[in-house]
Amino acid sequence: MNITCEGKEYHFFDGATPQNLWNIVRGARKRTDAVVADFNGDIIDFQTPFPSDGAVKWISLESPKAHQAYLRSAIMLLVCAVKEVYGAKADVKIKHSLGKSIYCEFKDGHTPLQKELDILSERMRDIVKEGRDITKIIVGKSRAIAFLRMKGLQEDAELLSQLDIDHLDVDQCGKVIDYFFGPMLPDMSFVRQFILRSYAPGFLLRIPQPGEEELKFGEEDPLFARVFLESQNWSELIGCHNLAELNHAIDTGKIYDFIAIAEALHEKRLAELADTICEQKPNIRLVCIAGPSSSGKTTFMKRLIVHLRVNGVKPVMLSLDDYFRNRDEMNKEDWESPKALDISLFENTVSALLEGGEVHLPHFNFITGKKEMSEETVSLGKGQPILVEGLHALNPALTYFVPGYQCMRVYVSALTQLTINDHNRISTSDTRLLRRLVRDVQFRGNGAEHTLEVWDSVRQGEGKNIFHYQNRADVVFNSALLYEIPVLKKMAEPLLHDIRTESGAYAEAQRLLEFLRPFRELDVSVVPDNSLLREFVGYKGLGKSFLNH
Repeated sequence: MNITCEGKEYHFFDGATPQNLWNIVRGARKRTDAVVADFNGDIIDFQTPFPSDGAVKWISLESPKAHQAYLRSAIMLLVCAVKEVYGAKADVKIKHSLGKSIYCEFKDGHTPLQKELDILSERMRDIVKEGRDITKIIVGKSRAIAFLRMKGLQEDAELLSQLDIDHLDVDQCGKVIDYFFGPMLPDMSFVRQFILRSYAPGFLLRIPQPGEEELKFGEEDPLFARVFLESQNWSELIGCHNLAELNHAIDTGKIYDFIAIAEALHEKRLAELADTICEQKPNIRLVCIAGPSSSGKTTFMKRLIVHLRVNGVKPVMLSLDDYFRNRDEMNKEDWESPKALDISLFENTVSALLEGGEVHLPHFNFITGKKEMSEETVSLGKGQPILVEGLHALNPALTYFVPGYQCMRVYVSALTQLTINDHNRISTSDTRLLRRLVRDVQFRGNGAEHTLEVWDSVRQGEGKNIFHYQNRADVVFNSALLYEIPVLKKMAEPLLHDIRTESGAYAEAQRLLEFLRPFRELDVSVVPDNSLLREFVGYKGLGKSFLNH
């Protein structure tokens, strides 16, 4: 086996790993910073054998590409410590992100006090000091299923039985044997920073974000925590809170009931919000709808308008996307920031409408990259509200001229309630990325490769310009649908497979393909015409005329 690294070629035995290569490179150059490897464009950990000849580039602990490996290893560290402090049968459930933290619960349901978590943290630090190895074990599928059933992990066994594989690469650390969807760090000594904090009924695990120097907890997000908890309780109530249950529902046809229930829940939340807006005294004049990329803001606003009209309210709808400056007037780095907007035009439009004037509304053409002004004029009825949606709608720089008591601020995000299993959550960022990938190919003239290449900068922009203002929200709406990833999978997989090895987006494409692999597929035809998901997968029939106007 021939492996090229840093301009040199190394000859290895079959089954050699990046660790074998790193031992040579580290010895020659006294380097200690690499934690995962880029092998032919794919990210692999030090424990995974090279599958073929190829080229290796090292990825350091500080690289954003190593962040998910750090998080998976920190979760495994937590699981190890829980079992050593509470006993082999004790376990935790990794639920979802909450701000910069991961929300977890003990599987036995008890609520930990901070003193208890301090003891657990100390055991985790002992394992880090020990530098306990994380090793890779190749296990036959039937043996792995039998092992999981023996341990009482029936859902994990069911999920594994659904996969079209003949073996499974599992991770072992001490007495803990587990499976994580992605690369791990070489050993626990690299999990250098973490914090545990009580957050009833569970607790928070905090690790450093890419580029973060000081590790600390930020402000609590009780509104977001409540929305996550409601979604979690709802999914468990209907019997679909993990991937094995979702796949089973698809296999048995029960998924059609789940789709109807999920869409009805969205409809109920929209109706409740419309009633709240209409009941406010004095009247709400400006409803600001914000959220990160691909959270479903546009369709959310259109559906909210329908519910407002049921209450006799006829709002005017504005999208901040239509107030983009022409593409040739912008720097590439400004695209996800408020600098991309013609704020003066937006302020003039809103002011004129609130004062009873008539205005021409802009429309941004994403194909040409330019604004186009409508020929028709619009005006606002007396006492009627304006609905504004966009990435920056909660930024006070855009709405400072409207009294706060006349504003309602709504934050929309895809807060995924589904998990793969107890120790592998589904990232809300991945859900949004799949939505954006499918949408941009169809409606924005951007290929899948481009979407993946700019995603890191999109996420950085969200951290600077969107998440910073999410605590200003009066209402949080969860746009996630538990059945959407199987629909997105069928549309996204061919696009991801087309990304070539030499592309800078190849590693991310392979990561997403691996993530999607255990999901069953659903055809786009199962998506109702008025669903928020139609914003990304396209419209059909009457849904286009109904929601697009």
